[in-house]
Amino acid sequence: MKNVIIRINDISDIDTSKISVYDLNNRYVDTHGTMFGLKYNKGARKIEVIKIVRTHEKNAASFQHKIIQKKRDTGDLPAPGEDLQFPAEEGTAEDTGAEYNPEAFVESAIEMAKTHRDRLKGIMMNIRNSNVITKDNKTESNQLEDIFRNIDIDGMQGIENLMNYQKELINYPRSLTYYQAKMDDRGRAIIDTLASGNRKVMRFIYLVEMLDNITRLYRNIDRMLKALKDFFEEKNLDDAKWISSHERQSFRDGMVSITTTITEIENLLDDLKVLEEYTYNMEHYS
Repeated sequence: MKNVIIRINDISDIDTSKISVYDLNNRYVDTHGTMFGLKYNKGARKIEVIKIVRTHEKNAASFQHKIIQKKRDTGDLPAPGEDLQFPAEEGTAEDTGAEYNPEAFVESAIEMAKTHRDRLKGIMMNIRNSNVITKDNKTESNQLEDIFRNIDIDGMQGIENLMNYQKELINYPRSLTYYQAKMDDRGRAIIDTLASGNRKVMRFIYLVEMLDNITRLYRNIDRMLKALKDFFEEKNLDDAKWISSHERQSFRDGMVSITTTITEIENLLDDLKVLEEYTYNMEHYS
């Protein structure tokens, strides 16, 4: 993921309510040269603005060690997988940037899935309200209802299942052998290597399971939305003389939402490749 540098006057210019999963790697620099980043706060379930460390590369390891030791002494050491928040260091030259946080990415993807669940419902409502395909047209009406049924079961209910599965993995995971049996040779080899550290194994399992389930879910949604888009792209809206201007607008709104969601899904699937690279890199569990 590439960092996007955005110039701002001050921190108040960053509107977290308008930030999505694709913005988490953004960097913001104010007029004083202070750099800020973004982090998803799992406890508060919201995106927060953080100040990014500005330290020379050769001093980074030493500085991080000091921060960790201080947090350990105060009992404020974060849980595994959470980012450490560092204050700005005076008189330093280079920006080391913020490390990729896979858990934060997963949380943001889940939040996006909730938005998509509501949007899928809105798409179906808009198209039904448009009356472009009338009940009298039995063949096309049945074809459309089949697509809607798949979106409901594999899309909207699939998102619910994904959210429930995440809760299961976090709160009451099954036995190690259950997940190990689901893994391919690559995954099982990593589990065998990490076997001495239960937390490391469970973190790997969490990331793999979320990676696989998010990818599978969104490939299905992408396929269904493209089928829906293709179904209507063959239609000439001008031929539907029976629909009102309100119905025509409802149809257009639905089609815009379809196109927007497909684009977001394609971007997310690209981002999931970064998660995959991180997840299967043994260096991240040392």
